[in-house]
Amino acid sequence: MFDSPVFIISLIFIACMGVFLYCYHTGIVHDKFKKEGIRTEAKILSKEKIGASGTGNTRFRMVVEFTTKNETITVTTKRYFTPEDLIKIMRNNTVVLYYLPQDPQQVFLMPSEME
Repeated sequence: MFDSPVFIISLIFIACMGVFLYCYHTGIVHDKFKKEGIRTEAKILSKEKIGASGTGNTRFRMVVEFTTKNETITVTTKRYFTPEDLIKIMRNNTVVLYYLPQDPQQVFLMPSEME
């Protein structure tokens, strides 16, 4: 049963659909933050390396602080950073992010938009 061509093709199809749906969801989230979010620069209060990918990217858990119109917000977030992004971040100890005005605790880090 597990070595039948129909089973293997079905498994490949399910895996491809999973990857497609994940990429589609990620695109929707990215578009939502770029369209509805407010861009700001956040100060990095702390960062902790929590993993790495096989391609040289490093995953960090970061605590960042930024100011909205009414208050100062502190948020903990996780993200993979490329070595180029890490150079930009370490230069000023800040990172560009987008936050949703209705819920500033939801942030989307965009280190690629840093100079």
